Amino acid sequence: MRCEACGKSFETHKKYEPFLNKNIDHYDEMALVVGKDKATGSFARTFANIDLDDGNQDSVPIDGDNEEIEEVRINASSSGTSKRKRKNVQDSIVDEQIKFVGEQLGKIANTLEKFTADKTPHLYKEVMSMEEDGFDDDFLCSIFDYLVSHESEAKAFLVKSKKHRKIWLQKFSQG
Repeated sequence: MRCEACGKSFETHKKYEPFLNKNIDHYDEMALVVGKDKATGSFARTFANIDLDDGNQDSVPIDGDNEEIEEVRINASSSGTSKRKRKNVQDSIVDEQIKFVGEQLGKIANTLEKFTADKTPHLYKEVMSMEEDGFDDDFLCSIFDYLVSHESEAKAFLVKSKKHRKIWLQKFSQG
């Protein structure tokens, strides 16, 4: 088999083997936030464009708040270490940053999930309370299902007064 990026055999890219067929923690959450689009033009990169053996440890951004990573970076740069050690330091810095981003995206996804989940029972209660105004249970269940799948209309329904909800339901039942 050949690499799609450069056309070389996969044996040429042994240094990337640890990354192949590995799950990415919080991938779905990251995709939710940043999307699944691919870079185009001058921003597009593949593994063939990245040289991990160049020894340029300054190319990896460092989070100034993380003292442990900064200490590893300073020790590695001042001790005249080999390229292999510098590469391992870079890998650990990148791993730490990826872990941090994954955790943050996980928190964002959990917050979004709670926001959505918390509103649904309230919506159900409000829709079903319209039974007092002469709407039948089956119709109100259909309205609830519709509103759950149309978030902006559900938000509008919830802010309306009881009188305006009744008008909306009557219009909805007519077509």
